[in-house]
Amino acid sequence: MKQVLIVWLLAFAGFAKAEKAPYLKYSLSGSGSFYPYFTHNEDAPGILPEMVEAILVKANIKGENLLLPAKRTNFYLEKQQIDFDIISPDWLNEQQKQDDRFIYSDPILPIKEYVVTRQSQPPVLTLSGIEVGTVRGYYYHDDQIFERVDFASEKELLQALNLRRIEHIIIGDLPALYWSEQLGITFSFNQLHSEGMLQLRLLAKHQGLLKRINQAITQLKHSGEIEKIEQQYISQLPIHAKGGR
Repeated sequence: MKQVLIVWLLAFAGFAKAEKAPYLKYSLSGSGSFYPYFTHNEDAPGILPEMVEAILVKANIKGENLLLPAKRTNFYLEKQQIDFDIISPDWLNEQQKQDDRFIYSDPILPIKEYVVTRQSQPPVLTLSGIEVGTVRGYYYHDDQIFERVDFASEKELLQALNLRRIEHIIIGDLPALYWSEQLGITFSFNQLHSEGMLQLRLLAKHQGLLKRINQAITQLKHSGEIEKIEQQYISQLPIHAKGGR
């Protein structure tokens, strides 16, 4: 009887260990002004925190979101001090896309960024050789052709544009709409700069978790949960920028 009990306990311990949820660290905060994707509001933390939490819960993965600036997020990921972040591969150049240190989940949400100017500016045909306002630590697929002028956040980008410190900035459409409304700054979505899908970018060592993550994404899309999370934040934004689209 004693031997049977020991065997049962060992088997139960092995089963419990096998069923233990993986634990991953990640960072989603971006510049800290990446509204509505990240808000610093505990009650309504933003599209990305709510969306990623839903994916992890569905995939039975425990997670911890570390509040890091964008540049520090990239460093932590490269040093394997966090396990994933979330980006659009369309922000990356070809060499970065081929980096075999990382793997990507299935697409989750569409995202756009624009070359933004003040009102009544002519169409921007090329960024080659000109100064362009960017967010420190962010990726831009073509930043080898223009001169980056880094600012701390999307909010500071619009302020710099309004003060004529810079003539062109690259910014996501939703953060631009939000900060335009908050700051009372008019602008124009001059040209589309990138259009892609947000995906989890994980360390390659987590290849074994990718299937369950992708299954969670598929299930949340089919149930409408991801769209619901997105729309509860987008519905609070002005429909059009004051400078027009």
